[in-house]
Amino acid sequence: MSTVDPQHLYNKAWLFASQAHVGQKMKGSDLPYSTHVAMVANELIFADRKESVGAFEVALPAALLHDVLEDTNVKQDELAAVFGVQVASTVASLSKNMIAPFSEALYLQGIASHSREAAAVKLCDRITNLQSAPPIWTKAKRASYLVESAQILSALGHVNGYLKERLGVAMIRYQKLYIDALDR
Repeated sequence: MSTVDPQHLYNKAWLFASQAHVGQKMKGSDLPYSTHVAMVANELIFADRKESVGAFEVALPAALLHDVLEDTNVKQDELAAVFGVQVASTVASLSKNMIAPFSEALYLQGIASHSREAAAVKLCDRITNLQSAPPIWTKAKRASYLVESAQILSALGHVNGYLKERLGVAMIRYQKLYIDALDR
């Protein structure tokens, strides 16, 4: 059993992520980007209450920090110095800019082979992202995002049945609200 205080860990990681993402906004919104990472962590916290997401002391900070290597100037060694090698490695596995040339298949394979925690965070990230579609996205972009979501579900859904179900439901809702509704 871990002796890590999850509230302290959450606050430490959220403050780090908030500072790293300062000035960034959620796509298609005036909300600060820290809103997104808090929502991903919230999804993870509730998922872990239903079914383990793996080592919570790794998954929780990784959920809050999942975009810092991809979207900010934070480096992996800096993240490792503050949160440990395992958290930094998990965040790196979730960072698309670590794969060159980028391939969605390689990206998802890397997450799946990295850890249960990485896969759970990616599932939570996509569930959160499917809450809405940026208004500037075309119907084709929204449809391709749904196809990509199905690839994520297929590649990573096996790690957590609760998150697999949540992502499936989120995809159905997204289809109805943000793709089918455009036909009316």
